[in-house]
Amino acid sequence: MADEKTAPFEETKWWIDRGPVKEREKPAAPIKGIIEKWAYELLKGYNQDQAAKNLVDINPRMLKELSVAPGEWGYFSLEVGSYPVERLAKIKNGLPLPPGSRGLIVDAGYSVRVVITAEPPGERYVDINFTDAPSLDFWVGGQLVEERVFSNTGEALKRIRLDLPRYLSPPNSD
Repeated sequence: MADEKTAPFEETKWWIDRGPVKEREKPAAPIKGIIEKWAYELLKGYNQDQAAKNLVDINPRMLKELSVAPGEWGYFSLEVGSYPVERLAKIKNGLPLPPGSRGLIVDAGYSVRVVITAEPPGERYVDINFTDAPSLDFWVGGQLVEERVFSNTGEALKRIRLDLPRYLSPPNSD
């Protein structure tokens, strides 16, 4: 009876190498091909902390250089194509700028980022990526406070539009 219970269990463990570690076969060293060598050279000396800092610091740097007045939109193209004009108009119309705020559109051709900031520029802002699944990051004082993901552009515009004044207003002015 005991043999009947353990037999199926033993059969299902065929994939586990239960021999002593010393006796297990060691895999051969992978052969480095052109792609592997290229990737190694590309990433040699890569500083992940500095890359993350550069990525996080890009929004405050862009916002400090934003030369549009409150109530206006700035535009920056990454020069990899142009986001469709009618879709961009839908986004701008769907996100009216709250009083005292300004917006920046970063056009990546296939997608667009919209950064909307209150005064002073960069202190409180939302960074919205309009891709297949739009997302929003809300920043205060250089710290990420909230992240949201939406199923489509229509849902993103509807929900963000309602919350945009709250995001950009200091807590004591609600």
